[in-house]
Amino acid sequence: MSTERLQKILAQAGIASRRKAEELIELGLVTVNGKAAKLGDKADIMVDHIKIDGKLIQKPENLVYLTFYKPRGVISQLSDPEGRPTIADYLTKLKFRVFPIGRLDYNSEGVLLLTNDGEIAEKIQKAIFFPRVYHVKIKGHVTAEMIERLKRGMRMNSKSVKPHSVRLSDEYNKKSLVEIVFLNTPSLDVKSYFEQKGFLVEKLTRTGFGHITLSGLKPGDYKIVNKTKFDALLAQPELGVRDLERRIDKERELLPTDLRSKRNAIRDITPAAPGSSDRKSPLSKALALGNKTRSPLRPASGRLGEKRPRTGASSSQAITVVKRKRT
Repeated sequence: MSTERLQKILAQAGIASRRKAEELIELGLVTVNGKAAKLGDKADIMVDHIKIDGKLIQKPENLVYLTFYKPRGVISQLSDPEGRPTIADYLTKLKFRVFPIGRLDYNSEGVLLLTNDGEIAEKIQKAIFFPRVYHVKIKGHVTAEMIERLKRGMRMNSKSVKPHSVRLSDEYNKKSLVEIVFLNTPSLDVKSYFEQKGFLVEKLTRTGFGHITLSGLKPGDYKIVNKTKFDALLAQPELGVRDLERRIDKERELLPTDLRSKRNAIRDITPAAPGSSDRKSPLSKALALGNKTRSPLRPASGRLGEKRPRTGASSSQAITVVKRKRT
């Protein structure tokens, strides 16, 4: 490592962001070879002794980049004063000390990026132009109006927030899974977004961070990736959007419950095309058997229950019409 500004050195060492480093220098807490540092000073961490509040900064380790599946009920920090489980509990076999980029709420789960490269971590945390994908399990079945309500966006913390896309991803007995994607939007509380829209959230999972996903990972698992994967978040943010669009194209369409009911109703009353091999509904069969000018549920003549063959039909082809009991 060559001579660089102190702010950058502190950031690369994972000690603090550049802004925080400037504050530490201005407070006189940073020294280089025993002398108080000033803004603009440069140093070489491989040669100089750099201390923060009397504590020597260790020489940098090899830079490492991780994709981690943070489980639910785990703090997105390396320690917790309340003694709750932290991400450090899952990184005990890792030789290098890494830090999370951003965070996920205690009760949320999903993809979390970790690294000891402070410079790239700061850039990614500030970046807003790659998609962040969330799967949100809510109570009840989703209607078209609910999807539109989520799409409209709102103001949160004095900022306007609007999703890039919202769609129904899956449906259960009394629950629904909604996929919501935010693009060009700063970090936000997705659970709060849903709750302020009138939804009851049961589970929230961040499934995608740009083009980086949970593929191949289970809760608590992590994998070391090449630095280029992190660099691409900044240099090629469109990769995440392309991956998202390709996946949606491959998945089956799932309409909200009310639109699905309407489509099924239209399908039931639409006559089948001539020569169609589709199975006919009971109503379609009755229409096919009946006289075109009479009710399909009554014979062309005679009384209910009377056997009457069709014109040109043999007795073995006679049709029996039985009066149905009302239920």
